[in-house]
Amino acid sequence: MRAFALLLGVQAKRTLREPPAAFFLIAFAPLYTVIMGLIFGNAARPEFGGRGYLDANLAGFAAIVVAISSFVLVPVDIVTQRESGALRRFRATPLRPLTFIAADVLVRFAGAVVSIVLALVLGIVAFGAEPSGSLAAVVGAVMLGVLAFLAAGYVLAAAVPTQGAALVLANVLVYPLIMLSGSAVPLAVLPDNVRRVARYSPLTQLVELLQRLWQGGAWTEAWLPLVVLVGLFAVGTALAASIFRWE
Repeated sequence: MRAFALLLGVQAKRTLREPPAAFFLIAFAPLYTVIMGLIFGNAARPEFGGRGYLDANLAGFAAIVVAISSFVLVPVDIVTQRESGALRRFRATPLRPLTFIAADVLVRFAGAVVSIVLALVLGIVAFGAEPSGSLAAVVGAVMLGVLAFLAAGYVLAAAVPTQGAALVLANVLVYPLIMLSGSAVPLAVLPDNVRRVARYSPLTQLVELLQRLWQGGAWTEAWLPLVVLVGLFAVGTALAASIFRWE
């Protein structure tokens, strides 16, 4: 336990020392909420069913942080450590891959959840966004989504061979996923064919779960997103632990 605590401290310091990681993991979500709130406000709009822009979309912003944290920060960081030989030093210890992954995931999980909760609070306090449902349920869905996608991010980190490949794959994956998820652009404004394809994305399912709970829906009404996210977490964790490479 003491070794795990020391590893947590090392991973936290290393992650927060990297400006891009610190920005996208901690500062991005609150800043994005402020920018979107200042641009669009939260006055009632007919296209959002009489709700304000933030009332309709604030919960979905979390998916942007989840996607960037998982599919950009994790693969690029892990592959960079592997190429530099930093991970090789861990291999010389009795540390198991799953222990290392758990410590790193916990650091990133805490950072992402804190960032998203700050963004939700800012939207509520500064711009008057009002959840129709339980804020605690929304935060619970955020936690599930962060864990599920971080597990998938570690699978990518194990699969890509170089930092350049990680950057290319991250850009190819992240921007389409975000644009098609409903987190940046409401799905209602997209063509029918695009919406049908977007439904197959796990990120879209996360947005669906977050928005449903934000609007007062019950967990039981969102069984498909729950199955997708729990399955992504289980499969991602198993794969990441089995194919993780120190070098």
